[in-house]
Amino acid sequence: MAVGFYNFKELHNEELQKEVLARFEDILKNNAFVEGKYNTSFEKNFAELIGANRCLLTANGTDALEVGLQAFDVGPGDKVAISAISFFATAECVVNRGATPVFVDVDEETVLMDPASLERVLKEHKVKAVIPVHIYGLPAPIEEIEKICQSRGIGIVEDGAQSHGGKYANGKPIGSSSNLVTYSFYPTKNLGAFGDAGAITAPTQEMSDKIQSIRNHGRSPEGHKLYGRNSRCDHMQAAVLDLKLTSFPAQNENRKVIAKKYFEALKDTPLKLVPEKFLELSSWHLFPVRLQNKEEKYALKEHLDKSKIGSALFYEKAMPEEIPCQDLAGEKEKAIAFAAQTLCLPMNPFVTDEEIAEVVKAVKSFFA
Repeated sequence: MAVGFYNFKELHNEELQKEVLARFEDILKNNAFVEGKYNTSFEKNFAELIGANRCLLTANGTDALEVGLQAFDVGPGDKVAISAISFFATAECVVNRGATPVFVDVDEETVLMDPASLERVLKEHKVKAVIPVHIYGLPAPIEEIEKICQSRGIGIVEDGAQSHGGKYANGKPIGSSSNLVTYSFYPTKNLGAFGDAGAITAPTQEMSDKIQSIRNHGRSPEGHKLYGRNSRCDHMQAAVLDLKLTSFPAQNENRKVIAKKYFEALKDTPLKLVPEKFLELSSWHLFPVRLQNKEEKYALKEHLDKSKIGSALFYEKAMPEEIPCQDLAGEKEKAIAFAAQTLCLPMNPFVTDEEIAEVVKAVKSFFA
């Protein structure tokens, strides 16, 4: 049987479509297209769900990162330390602010920003901010990164684009820290809109007010006090997110159950899995597995394709290998090795036991 990587048919079922259309009709009748009651409702409810002081919607996840950097006054001439494994936007947002990215290598067991690498990078580079990434939904070691950064006055912008509903090592929700945390609500995320949308959480009222101003052309009660940007989330996307928020916690629990079943079924295969400690903490946006080398990775993907099993290369390259990033400074050796060896198996809230068995059967037949 075929097993898809995503399952939008179940996610966007007829009942959801009816409720979404009813909300769209309400928006059309009231001509409230850019910001409205659904924006306010979602910001309040999402902040409460993840334990954040304030949530502010943006037009997309990349904007959220850029707004976060601007909130720390990052600009031309500054350097920002970023994880060497992430989506390209994590580097792109730094460059778009006029600053320069510096790569921090990942821990070879967890693929998360390595605090030891960060310490070494900070000895060589004066950086204004750090962007640790909760990649695949796995929680970055934020407490260790905070200890390194806070004494140096370095701002932290957590890239939580894949971490909706995940937890830090201390068991608290990702988003509840004292840092800025950014989210993407791209349609493939654990919590996705019907197009682009993003958000940033802020720990203080002062920072929240600044972000609110930046995302809306620098407006404030006193007029335009700074050069901001147009990064308002349109009302229709907010309406979708606000509606989906009701089913989101249960769907995340389903992802966790699926991840545990994969882990149990595959732990005795030659695949290298993420550490077991993450089973209860990750949001399980993706389920990465690691092969011996690049050739074996592509061979398994070809085998899965022939078996009609969906898989994806997140990420086919580490960011330092991308053409615009190849001359950037920092550490990258473990990240490059990880990207060369990693493949993601089907992960969505609707993967059935039968489908898990089919995936496992195909993987085991590859090694057999």
